[in-house]
Amino acid sequence: MSNLRRMYGYFRCDKCNHGWESSQVYCRPGTETAAYKQGCSTCETEFFPYRVERLRCSLCGETDCDCERDDDRHIDPTKHHRADLCQKCRSGRPCQQCF
Repeated sequence: MSNLRRMYGYFRCDKCNHGWESSQVYCRPGTETAAYKQGCSTCETEFFPYRVERLRCSLCGETDCDCERDDDRHIDPTKHHRADLCQKCRSGRPCQQCF
């Protein structure tokens, strides 16, 4: 799938109730529908996010801004993306911040 829009997603595992958030959610063009699931780090059950939102600039707080800074509001540079729990990464199309 090409032209996917990167967004921020909120997840909750129905099996163990573990919640997590991810800035590596890719939605179909023109929608807020995630194209790939992510797995729970506790029990590895896969889910689509229950809510998504646009990434916000950490400099100005706006979405889709023209600031010179590339950082997004939700990204923690010390937190690695779990490629082993990401359906997109496992499909051979790794996410932008995959370590």
